[in-house]
Amino acid sequence: MWRIGIDEAGRGPVIGPLVVGALCVPEVDLPLLHEMGVTDSKLLSESKRIELDTWIREQSKIRGWKFELHISKPSEIDCAMAMTNLNDHEVTLFASLARKLKTDGGGGILQLDACDSNAGRFGNNVANLIPDWPWEGWTMNSRHGADLHCLAVAGASILAKVARDQAIHSLSAEIGIELGSGYPSDPTTIAALPLLIDGPEPHDCLRWGWATVRNAWLKMHETSPPQRPLDPNAPPNAQRTLF
Repeated sequence: MWRIGIDEAGRGPVIGPLVVGALCVPEVDLPLLHEMGVTDSKLLSESKRIELDTWIREQSKIRGWKFELHISKPSEIDCAMAMTNLNDHEVTLFASLARKLKTDGGGGILQLDACDSNAGRFGNNVANLIPDWPWEGWTMNSRHGADLHCLAVAGASILAKVARDQAIHSLSAEIGIELGSGYPSDPTTIAALPLLIDGPEPHDCLRWGWATVRNAWLKMHETSPPQRPLDPNAPPNAQRTLF
């Protein structure tokens, strides 16, 4: 029996990517995660998250666990928002990673930390994008707070959070500006915003469609911000490329 846990990090920030992580572990190994202190990444210090991220990656090589990450850049998020909405984008990402982690044998539980206010609806939408679901011997559990109650989801949340934090650190070094966490509630992030919109277009690290960016642009330029151009090479349904 297996557990596949899927969670995201960075749904709400105005700067940087959204990262979805997925972790597949056998049921018999779940006590190892508990003993190591794996839990909701939001409850862990940055140093502990990094320690556990390293440990999960090491155990994946030793014990045959599998994991996947998808880093959705701001441009991808803006494109998805122009086509559908953020919930649909995350449904697509969750379904894509679930398919990648499908096991060759045995059953299990696909555990999702629901991004929709209606957890059941989120699970149904993910299932609808997995053509061969239900897999033989598998069930799905879509719930709020799964990263606190399901160890595989907690592990996925750590992988996603560490990957997003690393992306933000890299962006800060690349741009030469301290970006903070990227969340609108972070004073460091808000202090960086004017520097990121002082040009003909908002900086590529920003989510152009976010109200925080629109309002800041309007205040500085006294006009609405430009719309991020869609990729001319993308197929009519860009989400298909994830599969």
